[in-house]
Amino acid sequence: MTAGRGDRAAPPAAEGHGEVRFADAASAKGWENLARQARENTYRAWVTMRTAPGPTTETPRHHRLKGSLAHGTHRGQTCEQ
Repeated sequence: MTAGRGDRAAPPAAEGHGEVRFADAASAKGWENLARQARENTYRAWVTMRTAPGPTTETPRHHRLKGSLAHGTHRGQTCEQ
């Protein structure tokens, strides 16, 4: 069975770590495709999202999202993406 909206991206989070959940079925499918193509990098991203979900410092390869992608709404609360 494929993952869908609200499903966890991986096993339950350990104590003190956040859970990574899909916003919709398309993001779940995209995550699965990414995991097939770049397994190690996808795993490292998943670990980072669980252990340090806050904003990180920019690097030459990683930049903050801009425009309408910079923020999202979750349960009525605006959050950085």
